[in-house]
Amino acid sequence: MSEHVMDYALNVAHRLQYGILAVHVDTLPLFRDRGKRSKLFAAAMRESATLFDQKARNTEVVVEHLGELGKISSVVNRLCHSKKRIEFVVIDKDIRLEEVARQSPVPVFPVLATKTGLFNKAIFHNPPKKGVFAMSTSSKKRHFKSCVLFGALTTGLYASVFANQDAVMTYFTKGGLFALLPVATVFAVSYFHGNFTSSFWSALGIEASQKSTAPRVAPEQKVTDAVVAPRPDTRPRVQVNV
Repeated sequence: MSEHVMDYALNVAHRLQYGILAVHVDTLPLFRDRGKRSKLFAAAMRESATLFDQKARNTEVVVEHLGELGKISSVVNRLCHSKKRIEFVVIDKDIRLEEVARQSPVPVFPVLATKTGLFNKAIFHNPPKKGVFAMSTSSKKRHFKSCVLFGALTTGLYASVFANQDAVMTYFTKGGLFALLPVATVFAVSYFHGNFTSSFWSALGIEASQKSTAPRVAPEQKVTDAVVAPRPDTRPRVQVNV
């Protein structure tokens, strides 16, 4: 396991007061090499677990280590349903994000490292994806709640106007300061209905495309060499008639 993944996981777990389940997956358990690869994997897992535990002592974060066999996506799916309160998954390098996220019921994030001199810097990387990869579970819940809230407000406002037509016509046509009532009502309907529509489509995972319009570049004008007209010969001449 990469050290920058350990450091990032410990940092996030310490801030959120979470525990860490460090899963080491042997993706080729049936590889025919007389058990040599399995022994190397077990030794590498022990080394990673020892280093991880040493780093965790300074942060007081509880780290549990687990060895698994098979495909990483299947292991993540099984653990998320068998273990309680797994909020998100952080994967190491060389692991395909799309494959794991397709079967994971919780958000999946990779951690990349860039070298600046002698230091490694952990970067939280969330590549933009459409559909199910673009929206976490919390975002869907938030959009759904907003959809229900603004939908109820829009319905209540329409119902109030139609149920009290006489009062609306009486006060909205008085003039003076009462002239602000229809303007305020129109703004309220526009605000409630606009937020309801936006939350409705966002809850379905449909987002507007964000295409940046490239500025038009004026075509370059062709530079043509100016043709200089010949200068007239004004020198005096002698004409001889024979």
